[in-house]
Amino acid sequence: MEIEEFLKTVYVGDRYVKEIVLDSYKKEVKIKINSISRIREHKNHEWGFCNDEDTEDGYIVFTGVSYFSMEPSGLIPNDELYHWEVKKVENDLSEIDLYMGSYNNFEKGQEEIIMKLTATGVCLEDPQDTSNRSYN
Repeated sequence: MEIEEFLKTVYVGDRYVKEIVLDSYKKEVKIKINSISRIREHKNHEWGFCNDEDTEDGYIVFTGVSYFSMEPSGLIPNDELYHWEVKKVENDLSEIDLYMGSYNNFEKGQEEIIMKLTATGVCLEDPQDTSNRSYN
């Protein structure tokens, strides 16, 4: 499944980033979210929120990562992942911008961080069984 299509089935609203893992050997970036839900389209094209597919402390895993950056530098994401944009650049390569919050300074409140990735795939990973990955 294409990255953009897959991410349309992922719901992380009102949840927060707990951890980011950069695995340079596997070329993966894993973003741990306190709860990940799935959205499935129903026959009548209504939004279908699926609680039975929730993954607590699950990972959104970007695979085949060849580029990674976070702007601005110095902030640590620890709030919502509230938006993403995907731009396909080649057959299986996409540029992904992930917009998330950092709530580290009580005087400033939430600050926005943009994580930029170039990747070939995405999946969800269950923290209880890291060999169990969902690609669709």
